[in-house]
Amino acid sequence: MRSSSFPIRLTVAGAAAIGLVIPAGTAAGAAEAAPADGKARSGCVTISFIELLVTTETIDAAPAGTSVGDVVVTEDAVLDEDRNRIGTNDIQGVIIKHDPATGELFSFSTSKYTLDKGVIRVAGIVDLKRLVEGETLKLPAAGVKGRYAGKTGELSWTLISATESLNSIKLCD
Repeated sequence: MRSSSFPIRLTVAGAAAIGLVIPAGTAAGAAEAAPADGKARSGCVTISFIELLVTTETIDAAPAGTSVGDVVVTEDAVLDEDRNRIGTNDIQGVIIKHDPATGELFSFSTSKYTLDKGVIRVAGIVDLKRLVEGETLKLPAAGVKGRYAGKTGELSWTLISATESLNSIKLCD
């Protein structure tokens, strides 16, 4: 194991997790689409929060340094707007593409948000180059426990430093 550098930490942040860009009409659009019976969906909830890195551990696959197969395990604190802790995010990311020539760096990441009012799972392909360039990225999300159980939607993730991001999760019935 090695200590994590800025790019490696990003492989699992957020949300959020570490940032899958969802094409129009996929999970994000489906969360707000009207059902087949034509009735509008109700029961949406949006959680906006700050995510702060607490611990990170990297399992370095050969060759040494950032490479396909590296695994990063992270625990983040989930904070409200007043920076009070409202939960945790346990993340695991695996590097699936790394091209030093172009700067491309992708991971497949899974997250478990354990919040005061329930549990939300997030997973997807994270485009770290776009995240570092300042884009807000999206990942599909599913509520699995408590207030969020049975709801689906997306995580929006904006990195503001190597250890902090501004996120929101919108889930609907």
